Amino acid sequence: MNNKDTVIGFIGAGNMATALISGLIIGGLDPKKIIASSPEEEHLKLLSKEFGIKTSEDNKEIIEISNTVILAVKPNIIRSVLTQLSDLISPQKHLIISIAAGVMIHNIQETLGPNQRIVRAMPNTPASIQRGVTALCQNDCSTLADKELTEYVFKSVSSIFWLKESSLDLYTALIGSGHAYIFYIIEALLEASKDLDYDKNELKDLIIEMIVGSAELAKQSSDAPHILRKKVTSPGGVTEKALEVFEKNKVKDSIVDAINQAKERSIDLGKR
Repeated sequence: MNNKDTVIGFIGAGNMATALISGLIIGGLDPKKIIASSPEEEHLKLLSKEFGIKTSEDNKEIIEISNTVILAVKPNIIRSVLTQLSDLISPQKHLIISIAAGVMIHNIQETLGPNQRIVRAMPNTPASIQRGVTALCQNDCSTLADKELTEYVFKSVSSIFWLKESSLDLYTALIGSGHAYIFYIIEALLEASKDLDYDKNELKDLIIEMIVGSAELAKQSSDAPHILRKKVTSPGGVTEKALEVFEKNKVKDSIVDAINQAKERSIDLGKR
């Protein structure tokens, strides 16, 4: 991407904004091409010190300086933030990228107008270590150049894929929140190991390495997950016994049900 004329402004300076700023600079973007705003003075001082970017407590300065604006604020305040800035934002100058969970593109268009170029992005928190996954969708007003620029931003911290906006609620429940489910499994495995005479920190590392290795095997193998599972499940063995308990307690059904209920919650949040 030709980023010669691109200035990326962040409204909001929390963890995800920080991850994106870090990824962009590691990827070679000039810190002078980035500006961030926040009411939290300490956040701005940290960003300025660590990355050498320009910061401001005034959101209007972001709009004046930037041509790509990333909305990294809480969903419950995004409408008020945009209302204050709507007279300064224009489809000709600004690409608006929102990472506010549950806020749909039409919600933003209600404030900024139907012709505003908008992309909605849903990164997950492993983006903070450049290992995230981000789902993206764009409105009809955004251009091929907008798409390329958006990919440039989020590829700096994550794998990306484009979805229809109607799929984002399921994505949020499945992938956006998925790392929390893995952490939950790690908790359960640690709980099961409480009687093992072994250093707990080292045990946690062993469990995590087992999960990482399993994921990498699943990624590299041409076998489907259920085939891989069968290959390590000997009849009458230890693994089979554990899986029998999972089946008895309908663990798979519970996971599917949990994802579906989480999807419904995402839909509800988007209506508020």
